[in-house]
Amino acid sequence: MGWVPGTRDHHPPGPRLDEATRSYHRALALLDQGDEVAARRAIEVGLARAWRPHCAPVRDCLDDLGAQLDAEAALRRFASRTPGPAGWLARPDDLARRVLALGRAHLVEAVVEEIGLVLPPAVLQRLVAALARAGTPHCLDMLIACAAVLDGRGARAARHAVDGAAAVSAAARALAHPRLAAAWCGPGGPTADQRQMVLAVTRDAGRVAPLVVLIDRRHGAPVLRDAFFLPDMVPGRLEREVLAPMRAAGLCPVPARPRESLHAICHALRCTLSLGGEIPSEAHQSVVGRVWRLHAACGGSCTDPCRGNSPDVG
Repeated sequence: MGWVPGTRDHHPPGPRLDEATRSYHRALALLDQGDEVAARRAIEVGLARAWRPHCAPVRDCLDDLGAQLDAEAALRRFASRTPGPAGWLARPDDLARRVLALGRAHLVEAVVEEIGLVLPPAVLQRLVAALARAGTPHCLDMLIACAAVLDGRGARAARHAVDGAAAVSAAARALAHPRLAAAWCGPGGPTADQRQMVLAVTRDAGRVAPLVVLIDRRHGAPVLRDAFFLPDMVPGRLEREVLAPMRAAGLCPVPARPRESLHAICHALRCTLSLGGEIPSEAHQSVVGRVWRLHAACGGSCTDPCRGNSPDVG
């Protein structure tokens, strides 16, 4: 990716860079306020000011943020216009095309997760079979995404249909073959009462998926106060939107070993679930399932103590 974990950008100051950076931060603030229209205008202004070579890092962040907003708008259009299960079964290639057209792995993952939730197991297997019968490149990539994201019989049927084929779509490929890119830990180390961790997972087009984890220590055991995945982003945005605010808050994140960080997160998750705790962000994101899948894909055990067995992951 041309990116060293934990490093910061160092670029010569200049009015154009300062103006582009201010536009970028204004766009982020407007998005926090829910004003997407004004945020898009700020992105356009920033891009107009970031044409010089030394502004390239900020321009990349602005480009990526704008592309994220475009992809999220496409997801909303998909959700409002999709014909639903009957249409998916009748036209599986159309479904696959529309899902893969979202372009970003985290959005494709979210749609596949939602399909797995809304369809009864028997209907889900019929959809997998319909995708396999269609056999188009888009359907094959959709099956690869299903094999990576779903569990149970749906995942097994998708893996059987894929039969080891490689994905054409970069998003499907990223879901099928996740890798840990980097990790950071806030102050205090493993025995601290509270700490924040960030784990970056490789995605398509050089982007990363940041997993942000807040860990408390209760009665000697680490538990997750919360955990959530941020949208896929270029590494420069992770530095500016995640790590820099942590430093500003005095958390001083330091680079950590990614695999050890993932094991620590899974250990805290097991403790949380064993104690009957909940992950607040699970209400709007399949955090637990994604963490188990990531741990399994990276060579670890993903046993969920609440289920008594391991989910069938790709």
